[in-house]
Amino acid sequence: MKTNYFFKIAALLLVVSTLSCSSRSSNIGVEGLTIEVSDNVIYDQSTVEFKVVNGGGDDVTDNATIFVDGVDIEGDSYLFTGIGARTITAETTLDQADPVIVEVIEPSYTTKMLIEDYTGAWCAWCPVVTKGIIDAHAVPVKGDHVIAVAIHNGDSMEFSLESQMRSQFDVTEFPTATLNRTPTFWIKNNVTLNMDIPQALAFLDPVQPVGLAINSSVNGDNVTADVKVGFDLNQEDLKLVVFLLENGHVEEQLDNTSYFGGPGLVPDFVHNEILRKSFTDVFGDVIPEQEQRAGNVYEVSLSVNEPGVNTTDWDIVAFVVDQAGEVVNVQKAKVGTDQDFD
Repeated sequence: MKTNYFFKIAALLLVVSTLSCSSRSSNIGVEGLTIEVSDNVIYDQSTVEFKVVNGGGDDVTDNATIFVDGVDIEGDSYLFTGIGARTITAETTLDQADPVIVEVIEPSYTTKMLIEDYTGAWCAWCPVVTKGIIDAHAVPVKGDHVIAVAIHNGDSMEFSLESQMRSQFDVTEFPTATLNRTPTFWIKNNVTLNMDIPQALAFLDPVQPVGLAINSSVNGDNVTADVKVGFDLNQEDLKLVVFLLENGHVEEQLDNTSYFGGPGLVPDFVHNEILRKSFTDVFGDVIPEQEQRAGNVYEVSLSVNEPGVNTTDWDIVAFVVDQAGEVVNVQKAKVGTDQDFD
């Protein structure tokens, strides 16, 4: 009797064990099926890539069907058209993933571009670039989105870190103007003495996912700039640069052109957009990674001391640069004013 009892118990344990193992085997890689997207927030006409992962962390994309708004798609990517929230899910023969939302948005920010003019009052051909900046500003609509900074060498307006900037951007002669801090310099026609305006304005064509706002105040010789950086889409490795500029400074200028009263020495030349101080490192202060998320606004308050600063002749220029040091977007505001995102 006792032997028979043990046989029954052993048989029962074998059945339970078999059923238990069978149940676990059927659930391996099934429970917790998820779908991953390359971006959760995108612009219209953008492609998103998908990856389906099982509960064990295995990539099962090839064995899954992916749905966008309930319609199955071919492959593991999809070109989104139209603004709004889109629902993404996926299923295998054994499980279905919880839905993921991809938000398709319109750009929030106007693209602006930066010209940095390496110049000097002693440089007789530098007024060619000055005239080019004036011409660029004069272009309807687009001209309002061109922002210039004059970085002086060898005169009373010289910027203290000018030589480091020249070295960083491989500026070896005067005049030289950089466009959005890219390796491509602004082209000058040596025959007509005109700058290539379409070349500069072409930098306004890309849609940029980052925008800036500036609010500043003056207290004696102290200038405070409250700068905001807004993000439409997730970004990484961005830095912020903020400059203080002076306008309307009258000082003689050598001029080999006839644009400003030359050729010869022009005693009452009006110098504008002169870089006087930098609120940040001239190559950028790091924006914290956690701040560079879609829909977020990064805020920072910065101050400098500059004798003679006022709300009539001075501007603040703020711009964001990427990992390569190239400008993503730029904003400008007169000191003492509030320039919102645009």
